[in-house]
Parts: sequence; structure tokens; C-alpha cells
Amino acid sequence: MIWRDTQPAVTGQTAVQPAPARPVPPLPAPAIRVCLLSDSALFRSGIRRLLTGDRSFAVSEIKAPPIREALRRNAPHVLVVDAHIPGALELCRDLRLNGVRPWVILAGADGDERWAVEALKAGVRGILTKSASVEHLFKAIRVVHQGEVWATSRVIAQTMAELASRVVTRPAGKMAFDERLSRREQEIVQLVVDGLSNLEVATRLGITEATVKAHLTHIFQKLALRGRSQLAACYHGRLSRDT
Repeated sequence: MIWRDTQPAVTGQTAVQPAPARPVPPLPAPAIRVCLLSDSALFRSGIRRLLTGDRSFAVSEIKAPPIREALRRNAPHVLVVDAHIPGALELCRDLRLNGVRPWVILAGADGDERWAVEALKAGVRGILTKSASVEHLFKAIRVVHQGEVWATSRVIAQTMAELASRVVTRPAGKMAFDERLSRREQEIVQLVVDGLSNLEVATRLGITEATVKAHLTHIFQKLALRGRSQLAACYHGRLSRDT
């Protein structure tokens, strides 16, 4: 029996090597979710038009407060608030006191440094004036998204100086009230500590006595206090509720 070699003859040609695998391109970074809050359709549509031209942003809108449900639904990283909506600073302070994220940028500010300092103290992380460029808008969103602050160096320095001074000089209880309570609640606390009754507080502020009682209930809950005597003691620093 004759065995035949069934392998192909070598012809002197070199074997073909497989092409090297191409590197897999990195996945694009997730888009920064930006929510626009304004009662002005012009404000919302203008900024939306700018941001949607950049794929690194995903944009949603809220027309007006209340906004918590919309924030839970959209889960934005950054909330761009029209600086001219009624109660803009109060809204920002309320978000911070109630532990609601996203980071907040106030856009369309007038350039008033005193107002900007108060905004940062209220928990705002970015200030954009009316004269801000599109480039500054994009940079501010990215900077704030990273947990940093976008404001002028003068405003940041003044804010830090005032916060440091407050920590050193102000009673712990009073500072806790300023940090945790809304402006209206602070007004009510001041009048109550001054000895006014609920009816007198209501008359002074032009609200109903029932509204005063509701505010006081909310204040006691926020500060974990029981009644007016503890409220007065905490206000004057004789009872600590800062932790």
C-alpha cells in the first residue's frame, strides 16, 4: 500500500498573518442632565437651544414651582434657575435645607455682588450674569457638575469671609436657625422669642393665626424642639440643637 501525503506542497510563500485587532474606542461619557427652571418660555427655549447642540448635555424643563416632583422625575445633575423668578433665593435655600440635589446655577443675574454672596450662602453653586457668554454657560455647568463653585473670585472670597465670621461670632442656636429655616420661619421665630403671642405674630405679619401655628409646628419639627421655651433657649444658645 502506498501512502500519499495529502498536505499541500510548500511553495515558498509566507503564511498570511491575521490583522491586529483594532482598539475598542472608549465609551462616551454619560450626558450631564440639566434641568431649566423659569416661568419665561423665552429663557427656557433659549438655553435649551444652546445646550441641545452639545451631546454632552441632556436637557429638561420646569415651568414654575413646586418643583420637587419634577426633580425626582427628571433627576438632573444641575438645575439652572432663572435668577428673576419670584423667590429664587428662597427656593434655592429650601432645596439645600431639605437635602434636595441637584447643584444649582442662577442664570441671568444682574451682577450685584451682594446678591451673589447671599446666593452662595443659600446653597447656590454657580452664578451667571446677563452678560455671560455661551462658553461660560457650558463651563459653569461642567464645573458645578463636578462639585465646584462658579463665581467671581471676589464673590467667593467675600462669601468665605462672611461664613467664617459667622461661625466665630454668632450664637450656635441663631446660626442653626439661619441655616435650617426659611426667611418667613426666621421672622416668626424672632417675634416669638421677643414674646409675641401667635395672634400678635399673625397681626404683625399679615397672616392668619392658623398659619402661624402651622409654621411653628414645622419649625419645632425641623429643630427637634418642644415648645416655645426650648425655642427661646436654643435661639439664645442655651440649648444646642445643631447636630
